Formats: sequence, structure tokens, C-alpha cells
Amino acid sequence: MVGMRDVARKAGVSLSTVSLVVNDTGYVSQDMHDRVMQAVKELGYIPKKKLHRADAQHSGFVGVLLPTLNHPFFVSLAAEIHKQLASIDEVPVTLGVAQMPGAETVLLDMLRHKKLDGLITCSHAEDESSVAALEAPIVAFDRFIDPSIPIVQSDWLQAARLVCTQLLDSGAKHVVEMGGPRSQFRDIPIDAQGNDTSFPTTHYHRALEEELASHGVRVDYVQVDHVAQLPLFSKAAVAAFESFPRLDAIIAPDMAAAYSVQQALKRGLKIPQDVQIMSFDGTLVADAAGLRITTVRQNVGMLSHSLVHLLAEEMQYDGKRRDRRAERKIIPVRLIKGDTTR
Repeated sequence: MVGMRDVARKAGVSLSTVSLVVNDTGYVSQDMHDRVMQAVKELGYIPKKKLHRADAQHSGFVGVLLPTLNHPFFVSLAAEIHKQLASIDEVPVTLGVAQMPGAETVLLDMLRHKKLDGLITCSHAEDESSVAALEAPIVAFDRFIDPSIPIVQSDWLQAARLVCTQLLDSGAKHVVEMGGPRSQFRDIPIDAQGNDTSFPTTHYHRALEEELASHGVRVDYVQVDHVAQLPLFSKAAVAAFESFPRLDAIIAPDMAAAYSVQQALKRGLKIPQDVQIMSFDGTLVADAAGLRITTVRQNVGMLSHSLVHLLAEEMQYDGKRRDRRAERKIIPVRLIKGDTTR
């Protein structure tokens, strides 16, 4: 798919210059204009707004709703979503719920009044029924809202298998697991499509805990109360060692795993001989703890591409396909071995 970014690179000009030329919304020099149009011709680029968005019903903006704007994973995800939106000539309007209370309501109102062409939501819905009832292009990341709203998620069952295999093969006996509030892992009644939870990550925790327990491994859970409050990840690491001094393995989000490395070394424990530490997400933080943390990495590039691709399909129908079961796209994860496991 050729986008304005490709044209800008080919012509050797800025993205804004390409936008001015193809949308005929401002003045550029004749030389710049000719360079852009030559690149457009050579690449076969078609200005989508001119072909499909000539009416006032389309804004050229897409909402991106995040739980927070300061967590490394969601920052990485947002950056990739922005790149993918540029390829379909959409400008992101990105809000974080933690930084702006009511952000979901703001974006939904903008979508309802055609100030947005679509919405990618990566945060829990405050009112799932109102989101589902809105006939507009919506795609969810790692959240089940309604059978008619497409979902993109990582393969959490694969992630659980990878973690279990590593821990069982290395002889772990007491694992401390860290994650968000258990209250988020709420089940909803199984519907005709087989949807049984509003939070797909629930399957990861459930499968991990059940598999380890079936092999006689003790599993305890330390909660990080809010993903947006970064000091809580450090507190969770301290709590793990203070509450369970005999633990021999930790599996946690990147930041909590990095702090766990610090806490283990502070206590004179050898990694990975005395305690193994694994993380999930696989952001830059996993390589910034002094030791390379063994991590289950989510493929942010594929997640973002899928989110935008599905949203583009929804936009073709203007979101008016609520009578069908929407697609659930599951993206594989990878185990990246580091220095913190045996």
C-alpha cells in the first residue's frame, strides 16, 4: 500500500509538502509541486481523500484511545499505529485515559459527530453497550467489547506455553507472577460466538497458573494496581521478594521485571542461579536492566498493521456491519532468550 510517506521519501520533501500538493490545500513552489507529482506518478499513488472522502462526512482523523501515554509498551504501540495511519492518509488523535479523564467520551462524541473517521481503542470501555451501539468504524486492541467489533490481540495462549516450558524445563518450584488488577480479568457470559472474557489477557494468566500448578509449581500473584503509575512497578518488585523470600522465578511486565532484577541483585541473589526473571511485552526496558531479560515479545509492528488494516475495512462500510461476527486477529509472540533464565 503506497502512502504519502512513500511519496515524500521518493520526492525528497516533507510529508506536509506532499499533503499540500495532493490535497491542493496550500502553496508550494513549482519545483516542489513537480517533484511531488512525479513521485505520485512513478509510485502509482492515489490520494484517497480525493477519491473516497470528497464529502464533508469524512474528517481525515482517526482516534487512538490508550490506557496511558507514559507506559513503554503503549508508547511503542502508538508510534507504530501512527506510522500505519499515515499510509492510509489518516491523522491520529491520540488520548490517554490516565492523562485525560473522560478521554473515551471525548473520542466517542467526535466519532458520533463525524469529526473522526474511525477509532482504535486500546483501553477498557467505560460503557461497552454505548460503544457497541455506535454505528461507526471501531477496532479494539486486546479488549472484547462486542461480537461486531473487530479485535487484534497477541497470542496469549502461546505466550503462556512459552513461559511454562521455560520455567518447567529449568526446574522452577515457586513462581511469582505480576500483572494488573485481577478485577480486570472479569468473565462475561459466553455468547453464541464463544466470547468468554472482556480481557483476552485473562487466558494467559489462567493457562499459565493452571499449567504450572498441575506440575506442582507454586504460583503467587503480585498486583500492579494501575499501569499508568510507574512507581507501582518498583513497589511490586519489592513486595514480591518481601512477601515470598523463597521464590525462585518471576514473570512480570517489562518494567516490573527490570525492577525485580535490581531487587534480586540488591539482596545478593544470583541471576539466574538463585532466581530466574522473565518479562512479557519485550520493549526496550527488557534490555535496560543491566542484564538482558528473557522476554516474551509482542509483535508491535504486526499488531499495529492489523489494527489499521481492519479499521480501513470498517471505514469502507462506515461501521455499519453490526449484524455479523467481526474478525479476531491473533498475532504470534516470540520468546527472546536473555541472561536472566537458565
